[in-house]
Amino acid sequence: MQLKKTKYIIVLVLSGGLIWYLLIKPHDYIVRFKAETSPGTLFRGLEEWNIINQKTDSFNYVLNDKKPFESFEETVEANKLKLQLDWKIEALDDTISEVKVGITEKGRSIYNRLTAPFIKTPFRKKSIDLIQDYRKWIDYQLKNKFKVKIYGLDTIPELSYAYINLKHVKMEDKAKEMMNSNSFFMNFLNEHNLKKGEYPFVMVNNWDLNNNQIDFKFCFPINERDSLPLNEEIKYGKIKKSKLALKAIYNGNYVTSDRGWFGLYEYAKRHDISINNRPIEFFYTNPFYGGDELQWVTEIYMPIN
Repeated sequence: MQLKKTKYIIVLVLSGGLIWYLLIKPHDYIVRFKAETSPGTLFRGLEEWNIINQKTDSFNYVLNDKKPFESFEETVEANKLKLQLDWKIEALDDTISEVKVGITEKGRSIYNRLTAPFIKTPFRKKSIDLIQDYRKWIDYQLKNKFKVKIYGLDTIPELSYAYINLKHVKMEDKAKEMMNSNSFFMNFLNEHNLKKGEYPFVMVNNWDLNNNQIDFKFCFPINERDSLPLNEEIKYGKIKKSKLALKAIYNGNYVTSDRGWFGLYEYAKRHDISINNRPIEFFYTNPFYGGDELQWVTEIYMPIN
């Protein structure tokens, strides 16, 4: 009697597991990998990877839903396969993040679930190829395009500055907008003998994570005076030295300096530090001189509330 009961329980458990695997399990196949970077860098890299591949004839994607730095759900058509990709990104510690991708092919889920673990079907091959292509893209960026080092707590340098307000700028257009304003800005500062030092900086007023868009001040240090020349576009401000912030050094092209922001954002999150998502960037390399972009230096501060 006891043996029959045990067999019945085993059959019930196995049947329940099979039903879950074939009919309830949310994805047909799952691919995982780890990367030595922040979730924000992986998330933004995924957006860029999609845009780049969209320009080819063999790839098309539609965004279904996203949560910045955490998840990205999309429908991808690649080589005649239509796949649902559910990306999850999670920080494992201060330097390592894990990417988990659940892949589903609607209408063929039962077949894929029965075959993919054992046979290299077109579905399984394309699923692996897509994730490996993205991973190669990320690895190339981390090795050749930029570096980020977090230094922890520091104080923002005290200085007086002139600035131009720039609004609703896509993150990838930040450097271009600075360059477009640079000539007019420099002429004004030189004409009034205001310029102090060589290094411009940026103060972000608003960072829209969903749209990867910012409002910011393009700034330049100036000599302090009792009176300053008036201009409709150029305003003035001052940073107090006592302002605490998290600090990072970013090496790379200024177009992708937000990778430093992502590192500070995740550091603050993991260490329970309240920040205001208004980074300040000091640019210590003149991009007009060219050279190895990994030698370009940006000092980034994320102010603490």
